[in-house]
Amino acid sequence: MEQKVLHGMGSVAYDLDHFAVKTKLKVKKPTLVPLPAQTARRKFQWAAALKITAALAVVIAIVAVMLYNRAMLTELTVKINSANKELAEMQSENTRLQAELESKISLRNVEDYATQTLGLAKMDKYQIEYIDLNEGDKIELTPQSPKLTLIDRIKLAINNAKEYMDKE
Repeated sequence: MEQKVLHGMGSVAYDLDHFAVKTKLKVKKPTLVPLPAQTARRKFQWAAALKITAALAVVIAIVAVMLYNRAMLTELTVKINSANKELAEMQSENTRLQAELESKISLRNVEDYATQTLGLAKMDKYQIEYIDLNEGDKIELTPQSPKLTLIDRIKLAINNAKEYMDKE
């Protein structure tokens, strides 16, 4: 241990401070306490930054959705135009085929085919036979037609009587 000797006024003395128990005085450092106005301002700044960030996120989302919708609209427009072009081609083909069909089945072509290929001729007036249907319906039985049994004849007579009664 090093001893300090004080020289002064002609006496020699020891520095007793060395042997004394030293108690350190704790000096509290001053803590900075923000003023209420500063705290409120900081909170306001954080809230404003948060609002701006949220608004920016919403705007970015809206722009992204708009761009996506525009891309989908463009893709669908291309598909519609392609389908319309194909429809126009099909309608043109249909018109061409209808004209070809009409030319093949025209009355003059059918008549020419019947007379030249099949050897048919137009019908003359003497070949026309008219049928008079004013006499009513009649059934003619041929030898090959089935024979009516007694029960069938009774049923037929009853049905004829009912029809006669319904007319009057």
